[in-house]
Amino acid sequence: EEKNIVSGRKVELLQEDSAGRPDTGLTKFKALVERDKVNLLLAELVSSLGAAVAPYVTEQKIPWVSNVALAGLTRGQKSPYIFRFVPSSYQFGMAAAESAQKMGWKKAYFIGWNAPPSHEASAAVKKVLGPDNVIESMHPNVGTADYAPYLTKMDPSKADGVFAAMWGADSSRIVQQYVEYGLNKRMPLFGIASFTSEEVLGSMPPESVGVHGAFTYCGTLDTPENKAFTTAYRAATNNATPGSYQYMAYMAAKMVIQALKDINGKAEDREAFIGALSKVQVKGPMGMASFDSNRGMIGDFYALQVDKGPDGKLYNKCGAVIPQVKDPYEHFP
Repeated sequence: EEKNIVSGRKVELLQEDSAGRPDTGLTKFKALVERDKVNLLLAELVSSLGAAVAPYVTEQKIPWVSNVALAGLTRGQKSPYIFRFVPSSYQFGMAAAESAQKMGWKKAYFIGWNAPPSHEASAAVKKVLGPDNVIESMHPNVGTADYAPYLTKMDPSKADGVFAAMWGADSSRIVQQYVEYGLNKRMPLFGIASFTSEEVLGSMPPESVGVHGAFTYCGTLDTPENKAFTTAYRAATNNATPGSYQYMAYMAAKMVIQALKDINGKAEDREAFIGALSKVQVKGPMGMASFDSNRGMIGDFYALQVDKGPDGKLYNKCGAVIPQVKDPYEHFP
């Protein structure tokens, strides 16, 4: 969109691969900062890696805009230099629970990875519904092949539905097994965060129709900004479909670009850049977005439900907008 020029200055994008490993990621961060002398970091989505590099970023006083959902980045590890354009796990957990509550849910099961984002999302669900109304919170390991030990413990007579907080191939796998056990006909499934994000829907089973969600991106939202984004993304990626994390990476870049424009492209003035980034507001495909006082994301969410189009492909049907969702620091300081 910007042709690699912002305020008359060339923007150079350097890329490194962390391989999702904290030790590799820290090495790559150091190379970019100390060898390549970058002005800012726009990177990462793995929670363990985010926690590992946060102290280095603060020590170096270099602006970092991440897509890491780890709540600690805007709490215990918060820093003037760390920005997060992705909801925290508490943020998307509460949005899911509040959305389900509006659907009439009073009691639920929770199943999610044995990892920080899922544990934090479970805590948020318990905060909304009440701890006694989460019948059981189960946490299988990432990559679990057989969910039978967990699904067989779910009693539809005791709950209004099931929250699921695992992602990628695991979301597809648990939906398939949920259907095989006949639970989908007795308890609706609510996928937390990017559980049914557009980039994974193509690999999810047809039985995913009806799965609920509430997150930052709905690919079928009819706005000029979203049409422009999806058209450009498909043109650049051999017709791939963008999902929530592609959207958030795009918006993180737009926030950075606007902040640079606000200081006439003077990226080397770190304090000015940090100040501009803290105040920036950008209208994107889903609506207005900004950062809160802890430098976490504020933006619109949408209620979602998986449906099947005339072409037989799954898509997210956009429901009500959940305006300007904020990180619930008052509940999880």
